[in-house]
Amino acid sequence: MYDLKAVPSFDVYVPSTIKELLEILREKHPNAVIYAGGTDLMPMMKRGKIRPEAVVDITGLTELSYVKADNGVYRVGGLTTIQDFATSPLIPEKYFSIKWLTKYFGAETTRNMATVGGNVVSGGERDVPAILTSLDGHVKIVGPQGERLDAPLELKLGHGEIVTELVFPDWGLGSVSWFSKFEKRASNGIGVVTAAVSLKCDDDRVEKARIVLNRVQGKTMGRLTGLEEELVDRRLSSFYLRDLVERHVASIKPAGDFRASGEFRKHVSKVLIVRGLEFCMKYLTGAVSK
Repeated sequence: MYDLKAVPSFDVYVPSTIKELLEILREKHPNAVIYAGGTDLMPMMKRGKIRPEAVVDITGLTELSYVKADNGVYRVGGLTTIQDFATSPLIPEKYFSIKWLTKYFGAETTRNMATVGGNVVSGGERDVPAILTSLDGHVKIVGPQGERLDAPLELKLGHGEIVTELVFPDWGLGSVSWFSKFEKRASNGIGVVTAAVSLKCDDDRVEKARIVLNRVQGKTMGRLTGLEEELVDRRLSSFYLRDLVERHVASIKPAGDFRASGEFRKHVSKVLIVRGLEFCMKYLTGAVSK
């Protein structure tokens, strides 16, 4: 059971434009807490983990809610809900990692409230940063010093900065992405192990691979770059796959907690990565329906 706290009083600001939002953060409350979907903020406030003096409600900034395909690049507004992101017709079905958020990201009510920007900013073992990293994506940040891009797993917001957009390239023909979670309870949104895999092939050889786990070192999410590099130029065959994955997963050191031990997480990580790579290979060879 959580020890719920009384939510303290705080000032609330409701900007109508990004310019107004940045002015509030710069001139009035640089340490204000941003409220978007509230799926993380409200529970943390009730548990006493956050006690803000000011909250900025940005739900009215509809200009930050969109999914666009622009010259080989996908752009997703920071206030786009997880549901709208996952079901956007502009994103091809081959990006299963995105489409499957409808079954891995909590309940439908949560998906219609939570935003992609909020999920990235929340840090920790979140779904969107893992998927975005597996697609070579970046996060667009706007603040007092202007605009900048940051990697999802290296994201650190400065005073007065906000996430306005997620950006990732179209991987083109011969590519596919996959995502899965092993959860303690179905649809609770908290993954014991989370894995994202993206693969691009030229004919029957791997051209590029990205593999992301929620815990590579301690509680830190990261890529298995050694495995990615060793997959390049290999043929699409699962004959060698299990031994190859086991060798690289052996080097990770996931932290254990009340949900699962480190060793259990390592074992499940191996299973999920093999499953993801096999799915991608079967899809690219036509063994999985396109």
